[in-house]
Amino acid sequence: MPSFVEQTEPEAVFSSLADKKRVAILRALWQADEELSFSELHDAVDIEDSGQFNYHLGKLVGQFVQKSQAGYSLTEPGNQINGAIDGGSYTADGSMAPIQIEPPCPTCGGQRTLEYEADRVRVECDSCDARAAFGVPPAAFADREREEIPAVASRYLRAELSRLENGFCPYCDGRIERHVGPPEPDEPLQGVDEQFPVIRYECRQCGAEPTSGLTIGLFSHPAVVAFYHDHGIDIRDRPVWEFPVFGSDAEQIDSEDPFRASATFRVDGDELTITVDEQFEIVDIEPER
Repeated sequence: MPSFVEQTEPEAVFSSLADKKRVAILRALWQADEELSFSELHDAVDIEDSGQFNYHLGKLVGQFVQKSQAGYSLTEPGNQINGAIDGGSYTADGSMAPIQIEPPCPTCGGQRTLEYEADRVRVECDSCDARAAFGVPPAAFADREREEIPAVASRYLRAELSRLENGFCPYCDGRIERHVGPPEPDEPLQGVDEQFPVIRYECRQCGAEPTSGLTIGLFSHPAVVAFYHDHGIDIRDRPVWEFPVFGSDAEQIDSEDPFRASATFRVDGDELTITVDEQFEIVDIEPER
């Protein structure tokens, strides 16, 4: 098993970025197509004094910048800092007028609305308690037409779910463990009865606990993809809003001991039901595929 030692205090890491000259150095390396020599990097930033430039560069080398015989380049944390800057995660804030989502809510037939504020997407129905909330950085919506926003939000949610399904925390990249159970009263994803199952993704590193409904958590399962494909539907290209994913008869807790929960997918009178246990392991697929 690999072992890791924390060599730098978090306060020291973030204090090394608390200067616009150091940020300028990171941005110059981000925009370069190759490693830059000391003089090339110096020329690329607005720091005339060579000694001062060397001082600020020294504060970045090791954590955010790496030095080789060919010159200077970004480390992976340096790339991530620049990506966060371009994505607006730390520097931008965005909002937009509510957008009505078509078609109507597949759970109750009500009108659904997408809202975006404080880097969070919220989707709510005006006729039932089905709702979802998840973070999206401003850059995901940059240069998008208004009518594209729901589909973009859906693809971003799918990307985040894919990371969770593959065992990575969306916040710290730590190890994720999955558990299925009834929703907690204050969980933002579901405003439904406790009989409906929720997947809780627990990060062993940072303690974050993102959640999703059972149905949406199974969207990428091969049996589900094949079931819709057999009916001429590529579920991977459809926004999640088009499918019943919150409560109703689409998902339920079947038993407590042993714990079993199931999600049922329906198209043109045909059904596919997938049953999972508490660890989100598949225990039954009916009909078999």
